[in-house]
Amino acid sequence: MKQAEHRDLTVTWAIPCLNEEIAVGDVVKRIRRSCPLGRIVVFDNGSTDRTVEVALAAGAEVRRESRRGKGHVVRRIFRDCDSDIVIMIDGDNTNEVEAWEKLTSPIVSGHADMVMGCRLDQADAGAFRSMHHAGNLVLSAVMRGFFNLPVRDVLTGYRAFSKKMYKSMPVQSGGFEVETEITLKAVEMKWPVEEVQTRYANRPPGSKSKLRTFHDGFIIAFMIFRLLKDSKPFTFFGAISAGMVFGAIAAWNSGSGITASFLTVSALLCGTTGVILNAVSQRAKEVMLIMAMRE
Repeated sequence: MKQAEHRDLTVTWAIPCLNEEIAVGDVVKRIRRSCPLGRIVVFDNGSTDRTVEVALAAGAEVRRESRRGKGHVVRRIFRDCDSDIVIMIDGDNTNEVEAWEKLTSPIVSGHADMVMGCRLDQADAGAFRSMHHAGNLVLSAVMRGFFNLPVRDVLTGYRAFSKKMYKSMPVQSGGFEVETEITLKAVEMKWPVEEVQTRYANRPPGSKSKLRTFHDGFIIAFMIFRLLKDSKPFTFFGAISAGMVFGAIAAWNSGSGITASFLTVSALLCGTTGVILNAVSQRAKEVMLIMAMRE
């Protein structure tokens, strides 16, 4: 697809940044060369280095988000932008800017509302830290199993969004778990999601990742737990109820009738809760879909 196909559409590049003075200038310049018609906005999250000055010198607009955390920045991006397509890209110069048309083509053709740049197959040696790579693979596998997500790289920060989607997306996360939340909610709200292969490079020398492996991993795991409870309450409470039933059987066989009775009643309550909340959840999804269709 050529840039001519984008001429009737407005494109905004949104770059979340925190202390990326070493890399952000090159990111902006690469975007300007590859997508000269695109608007470039750096969303600074309280940098203490020269990120803002470098971004402005390279030709980008700068917006500031004082609340620390990528989730707050993404929420600000969705609120402030008004273009037909938003391309979100990290400010560390690791993503393949030149692949932007691969991300936007499915949106332009109407086949997708979110396209994600998968980094797994074209990553430079050492681009992924071993724990982050393993965690991403496990997380993606778990989410494919529980939520039937059609993607392999859930944590990628390189994404393109249609206006219909980003203006209807309720973002609640505050930190790096926001990528997981957006992906899950896109599937829940029946927005078409696609994934394309993009190159993933090493960070420039002197540039440091803001990810904290165990801290952010725990937050992401907790968010999946919460979203499973909220979006699939029948599965969530049904699993707990089933565990209680097995516990009741074991307690009965060991001669503890009181414990068995308690677990049986608790299992019934859990199962009933799951049925009720599942009906409520389905109705909420219907309302969200109706609202999204009106955008």
